[in-house]
Amino acid sequence: MLTVLATGCDELGLSGRADGARGDLRTLGVVVFHAAESVDPQAPGGTAGSGPRFLVEARFVRYPQPLESEVREVLGLADLDGLPPADGCATRARSAGPAVDPASRGAEIELLDVGPILVRGGGAEYALPVRTFPDLLDVMSGVTYGGVSPLPCIPGRRYDVRGGSDHSPWVSVDAPPAWEDLHVNGLTAREGLFGTFDAEPRLDLEWIPWTDRLSDLVLNLSWIDADGSRRSLICHPLDDGAFRLPVEALDLLPAAPELADLTLRIERVVRVSFPLDRLDEAEAVFRVSLATPIR
Repeated sequence: MLTVLATGCDELGLSGRADGARGDLRTLGVVVFHAAESVDPQAPGGTAGSGPRFLVEARFVRYPQPLESEVREVLGLADLDGLPPADGCATRARSAGPAVDPASRGAEIELLDVGPILVRGGGAEYALPVRTFPDLLDVMSGVTYGGVSPLPCIPGRRYDVRGGSDHSPWVSVDAPPAWEDLHVNGLTAREGLFGTFDAEPRLDLEWIPWTDRLSDLVLNLSWIDADGSRRSLICHPLDDGAFRLPVEALDLLPAAPELADLTLRIERVVRVSFPLDRLDEAEAVFRVSLATPIR
């Protein structure tokens, strides 16, 4: 369920520098839910990876138009904006044009204070913590919201986001299902992907599709290259229950995954835009991810 409701004209107060004279300033709000889990039953020392974490975060940014791409990258939207075609794969690529250095213009990028933000879901309500950063990642400064949330992440449950003085939610999103049923080359991902490529060099994924709502699946395969740099391959499977890594993509993977730190991460992503007073753009993103090494 994706429900969008706008706030009234005076219900959202954006505090920060007044730049009414500048015509190139834009505002962007992003609310992110992320249920992330890492599993590795074959990890040395008996560790099985990190348990599930549920993060709920929000950012409201004012920035000059020329820094649009840099801001979206810092907020985690750029990768989702540039997904490969359905059932396609691509390596990560940067724009070939001259890049604007956001650090050199950080004073022009503000994380805005919008007042208290409440999130309700799983039968509980939670006020997002407010944190003030004088300089975040040498790129922007101001106020950020949230972090690891005490709310339970329950598939199918609705999560509402609203301002502290609002009676109606800004946006409501249903949580996607977890990756309990993922199989890779016939192996249950949660039981460990050991000997994945022993039979033949292939990568077949199977899962139960989520037919209730529209969403994007994102498959990330990352590894350490011979020169010590990390490489990644991004695929965009259709949510039809099965995906085979194309031969041309398979050829890009390292020949000895057990020596190359090959990691598989798959996530289901729900994105919904919603109107919010005084913001040019606002979006809620709900991600459910599972990561595990391929040995």
